[in-house]
Amino acid sequence: MKLRDSQLQVLWMARIDYSKNSGVKVHSHDFYQLQLIISGEGIVEIDGHTYPVLPNHCYIFKKNVSHGFHFSKEAITIDIKFTLAQDFIQLIEVTNLGDTYHIDNMDEFKQLFQLSSLNLKRPDNLIPYRIDVGLKSALLCMLHNSFSEFNSLKNSLKAPILETNDGFLMVEYLKQNLQSKVSLEDMARHFGFHPHYLIELFKKSLGTTPMQYLQSLRLEKAKEYLEFTSYSISEIAELVGFTTPYFSRLCCERFGMPPTQIREQMRTVVGKDIILEQDFTVDSQPSIY
Repeated sequence: MKLRDSQLQVLWMARIDYSKNSGVKVHSHDFYQLQLIISGEGIVEIDGHTYPVLPNHCYIFKKNVSHGFHFSKEAITIDIKFTLAQDFIQLIEVTNLGDTYHIDNMDEFKQLFQLSSLNLKRPDNLIPYRIDVGLKSALLCMLHNSFSEFNSLKNSLKAPILETNDGFLMVEYLKQNLQSKVSLEDMARHFGFHPHYLIELFKKSLGTTPMQYLQSLRLEKAKEYLEFTSYSISEIAELVGFTTPYFSRLCCERFGMPPTQIREQMRTVVGKDIILEQDFTVDSQPSIY
């Protein structure tokens, strides 16, 4: 049984690593495309307008609109091509979504790519559907934030309870100190609580201790570095506060493989066309110069 979303269907996805002074000449196509910049610098041209290429930005190539790009430095991108139903296209027109958009957190897009690469290795009818829905959710968030009425009201909306309690502040503290040497006692002094209170709070909210949670945060960030950056393994270990041998041991324990193998698994899909809709053909794909 073929399961796809009725309003948005992802046709193709790729993680592409561009070399310095490479890019794609101006062209157009009859579907939509998001180009997400993980790292790199350059320029992108959309419908005659030129924009700087910036990390953590998304460039939106609308249906039948000319676009091209050139990277002046090595770049890592995630590209997603998709179709939209007419009602969704009208929503984009109403919100006046621009050509560029700053992404606060690339994690959801990285997870969509990880899902697509998983589907390449082990096809599953539900994965393309999950990717459709995931991209639609991300796009809806972008559209929602484009409403001026929403922008004027969002600061007055009540924050989720998690963001107002002690636990949220402590999680943010750990995220901001991935590279630092942080002990339970350091954390307790910072917040003015007894260490036992911190342990009870984390176990109640997250089912683990603060230091175990910090280790998980560090490992997930390290895995992201392995998959989406060119940092060396020793550099990654340092960035998340581990020694290289300890980092390797933790990777084997948590992910069942050493850091080198995690990186190699991602490299096997870099530059590959991951086709999520059987009718989509790569024959018309623009070539990289």
